[in-house]
Amino acid sequence: MKKISLKTSIDLTFAVFLVAFVVLAYSTYNRAQSVHHNRLIVNQTSNINTVLEKVLSSAIDIETGARGFTITGDTSYLEVYKTGDKNLAVWIDSLHSMNETDALQLQKLDTIKRLVESRKIISAHIIKTRKEEGMEQAVSIVKTGRGKEVMDSIRASISSYQNESVRILSKNLSETEENVRARNANFILFVIIAFIVVVFAYVKIRQNAKQMVFDKIIQENLMNELTVQNQQLNDFANITSHNLRSPASNITALISTIEENSTVEEYQMIFEMLKKVAQNLNDSLNQLMEVLHIKKNKIIDKELLPFQEIFSRTLESLQGEILKSGAIIKADFSQIAQVEYSKIYLESIFHNLISNALKYRDKVRIPEINIRTEKKNGNIFLHISDNGLGIDLEKNGHKIFGMHQIFHNHPDAKGIGLFMTKTQIESMKGKITVSSEVNVGTTFTVMFVP
Repeated sequence: MKKISLKTSIDLTFAVFLVAFVVLAYSTYNRAQSVHHNRLIVNQTSNINTVLEKVLSSAIDIETGARGFTITGDTSYLEVYKTGDKNLAVWIDSLHSMNETDALQLQKLDTIKRLVESRKIISAHIIKTRKEEGMEQAVSIVKTGRGKEVMDSIRASISSYQNESVRILSKNLSETEENVRARNANFILFVIIAFIVVVFAYVKIRQNAKQMVFDKIIQENLMNELTVQNQQLNDFANITSHNLRSPASNITALISTIEENSTVEEYQMIFEMLKKVAQNLNDSLNQLMEVLHIKKNKIIDKELLPFQEIFSRTLESLQGEILKSGAIIKADFSQIAQVEYSKIYLESIFHNLISNALKYRDKVRIPEINIRTEKKNGNIFLHISDNGLGIDLEKNGHKIFGMHQIFHNHPDAKGIGLFMTKTQIESMKGKITVSSEVNVGTTFTVMFVP
């Protein structure tokens, strides 16, 4: 048998190598295309869930606008209703275009459209009744609970829609992970074959060979991105629940002050307070939407803000808690009357620090809160002091501004306010400090950097 020459052996080896390379390259290409396809599905699923949230938000706007107009007769609520109605059509059309080839999702979308139309009809009927027959007739329609049933059905349908999207997303993420593993396996196999060929062909020329293997996993990057998005949603949910909880509790507190023998003047006074709290609640909702815009664009608008105006708005939104506690609140802005700052952030700072002073008051003495401003070393300082329960700084000082940190047993304590306040202040290059003594009181000092 004729011995195969080295040249022939090298030629045959490289021929095998070339065939293996083509096969592996083709397989890797197919896997990469599959990964790309699944990426598109992941992106589409994320977009669909985002639009679904906007559909729900617009439906809530319709409900809120109708209910607000029914209760107050304020026509500004009709703008909320009209905006929600207009946006709904846009988001529903967007969902339809995103799911043109998915019969199951289109069927769910039809269900949502029918429920939304029912909600719009009910809201339109309530508004018409309020205009033509008065608040009592409109409220009687609301009390039937039909509108609530439809909204609950809308939420359930959207949740089902989202769950199906998440299921599809999970399936495609699993397929993507398998394709990535298969592609990496192909890559490793290719490296092994190449290594064997190089060693066989050049063993007499080169005695030493080094192998380098590079491994990059796409799935890890995708999961990191989803984790960041989930954290942003969680942070916004915490901020929203914290900012809206106080106006809601104040409304409850104001209503609880009304008794059977209350005079007409007392009713009128409470109603005026409720109107202010409701207006501030509506402003808070608008401001939270502005927070999203700011966070997205990373631009924080500043304006010249009078401290007295922000302070007065804060007291209006906390009227219920102030009446309930009998708190004495004094403010002195004579040294520094205004500051150039973000309005959203400054209102949040006042609200969080004053509401905390009311929330953690000492039950055995009348709450006293003193607020003043001063200017020192070119910086503006805001001091908010109380005579409440105080904080053991030696024990808890290092975690006082941490997320979900609670130092007193209070049913409404969530550990969000101080964390959010510190984050907002530091985003404006400022600083917040605290001094406190247990059973004596607490002073928060905010430094505004020009």
